[in-house]
Amino acid sequence: MTTAQRIELDGLLPRRGSHRRRDLARALIIARLLDPAAKLATARMLNPATASHSLGEMLGLGAVTAKEVYATLDWLGREQGFIEITLARRHLKNGALLLYDVTSTYLEGRCCELAQYGHSRDHRRDRPQLIIGLLCASDGCPVAVEVFAGNTADPMTLSAQIDKLKRRFKLQRVVLVGDRGLLTEARIEATLRPAGLDWITALRAPAIRALAAEGGPLQASLFDTRDMAEITSPDFPGERLVVCKNPLLAAERGRKRDELLATTEKDLARHSGPRATATPSVARGSGDRRGAGRGVWPPQGGQALQRHDHRRHV
Repeated sequence: MTTAQRIELDGLLPRRGSHRRRDLARALIIARLLDPAAKLATARMLNPATASHSLGEMLGLGAVTAKEVYATLDWLGREQGFIEITLARRHLKNGALLLYDVTSTYLEGRCCELAQYGHSRDHRRDRPQLIIGLLCASDGCPVAVEVFAGNTADPMTLSAQIDKLKRRFKLQRVVLVGDRGLLTEARIEATLRPAGLDWITALRAPAIRALAAEGGPLQASLFDTRDMAEITSPDFPGERLVVCKNPLLAAERGRKRDELLATTEKDLARHSGPRATATPSVARGSGDRRGAGRGVWPPQGGQALQRHDHRRHV
């Protein structure tokens, strides 16, 4: 309750709601943080006859039914726009950093119009899913959330967020921060630049390799005396490129590489035969993923590489 008062939770709930409705909304939010549970279980923990803690009593709720809980959630859904605008006024301003990312969740039901089959982060390709996009202030405070059809590609959710920033939040200049799978080159050119927004993201591996090619601006000597540097490239005019060396990540990748290579050698040794070749053929195969080991390794050897997905480490 003290935290709810400190963050002025009451100020986010529309005054046009009844006192009872607002108290129930506060209770549901706090209960979700303290003891996440299904809606029916939440109603029981707030109801004095079946309460498992004192939250309902502290808020003076009295008897609480599951029907009231669902009605309050419907009310919060209808008031989402007001709540998000209030959060944006508190935490966002022109020139601010804005964090954006998406996730997904699979469904068991059949009645959701947005439920579609798509790339499953839950590894449940047998279930339809929803895509959820979350906008946060630079300190991580959530400001807005939106649900998309389950077959929506991550980058295709950006247009809706830009419209939200400009039309609803009245922000004309922000810096959007997102990962490389979200802020793709195509989305930057087609969506962010025309909207006049700045961005921070990461380059994909092919672009990094091009920068690190012989004579390129990204060379190992940059990190002789420091872990971070700024470089420029004609391939990215008007953009700042910041490169960083992470020794902990390098050590972890080295360990994983050694383990994968050791596993490969064991698998290849089991399948060695008349067509097996020496190490130089391994190097040759790694240079061309489409023809790796073609006509050199026995079929089982190729299967070993595919199973462990470590031709890139050879």
